[in-house]
Amino acid sequence: MMKITIEKLVYGGKGIGRMNDRICFVPFVLPDEEVEVKIKKEKKSFYECEPVKIIKPSPYRVDPVCKYFGYCGGCDYMHIDYKKQIEYKNEIFLETLNRIGKIKDPNILPPLPSPSDLHYRNRVQFKLKEEKIGFFMRESRQIVNVDSCYLVKEDINNSIDGLREVLPFFSFKPVELHLYSSSKDQMTAKFIFRKKIKSIPLGLKHMRAFLGENLEGFGIYSVENGYPKRVNFVGSPFVYEQIGDYTFRVSADSFFQVNRFQVGNLIKLVEDELKTEKIDVAFDLYCGVGTFTIPMGRYCDKVFGVEINPYAVQDANHNRKINSSKNVFFHRSSASDALKYMLKKNPDLVLIDPPRTGLEENTINALLQLKNLKKILYISCNPSTLARDVAKLVQNGFILKSTRLIDMFPHTYHIESLTVLEKA
Repeated sequence: MMKITIEKLVYGGKGIGRMNDRICFVPFVLPDEEVEVKIKKEKKSFYECEPVKIIKPSPYRVDPVCKYFGYCGGCDYMHIDYKKQIEYKNEIFLETLNRIGKIKDPNILPPLPSPSDLHYRNRVQFKLKEEKIGFFMRESRQIVNVDSCYLVKEDINNSIDGLREVLPFFSFKPVELHLYSSSKDQMTAKFIFRKKIKSIPLGLKHMRAFLGENLEGFGIYSVENGYPKRVNFVGSPFVYEQIGDYTFRVSADSFFQVNRFQVGNLIKLVEDELKTEKIDVAFDLYCGVGTFTIPMGRYCDKVFGVEINPYAVQDANHNRKINSSKNVFFHRSSASDALKYMLKKNPDLVLIDPPRTGLEENTINALLQLKNLKKILYISCNPSTLARDVAKLVQNGFILKSTRLIDMFPHTYHIESLTVLEKA
């Protein structure tokens, strides 16, 4: 047992202090708190610690609303006042850009908090094992059995009891259930099995009796090569999102922004960047169902979306029609393989929204080969890979015009941002 003072929070959800000239990583603490800690793991240059007692608490410490906080692996910051969470995340964001990207004094605009910090998630992945339904325990593969989650939509929470009742009907038990509930309260479910099965003994009518009348359809999936593959789908495999005056069809196997309160704000920020100058040709890499591609069509002469997921491309083409976006087109390809397509169209602007791993090297090289490219809008969910990628673009003739934190994931350490780069 040792006493340390927490200096700051770092990306990943932990605070750091010092003991015996080594850094100590401690979860569930705040800056300036004096904490009694226990060493959990000893490494060559640092300790992994657990807080035992908060001797001097921060004035920004609050009581978590969730009874599972601390051992469920879903949240990191529920012990911190939400307004203060935004400040800490913004500090971490700036520090990451400086440390990894070597970007001094980036123009960081005011952060955009979530309009609601609770019940914001429209999508959830429940882990299932024996009688347990919930999420992985922190730093463990054991499951925390939950009866509700403060991060997900209310109708998803309402389905948990019914899920417990329906599981005994399965001969082989699923290992995961993915639920998605749209802004129109339409829901799809995906049952993931380790073994390959073709069907289950329940139809849509019976499944609705357990999971809710707003269930549009459910799918049977088996894990192949580490990924769930659709075997069968009963009912409708898609739902509809209404974001302002945009309508999006979203299939069970497509991606859509998870914070239902922030997606409209993020679209508006993108639109604001498009209003500043005339854009002839624009590209949207990793475009999904066209969440940003469709709005971009209102401000650009032509927009081309690039997406590898076949279900998302089908949705995107459907969304093109229902939004009357005649100047928007979609191309199925990975972002890294779209170079020839982009060179042929020669865009003025490119929007990129990659996974947490950031941009592949050949994708960055492709962007640098576009002679007419004047502006890049980079939506990131990982400040570390963002800083790495922005550093490469800045080294090759781009200027970081602005960047902004958009809090898509309250009570977690995850940081979403929109960065604007312009050709020097």
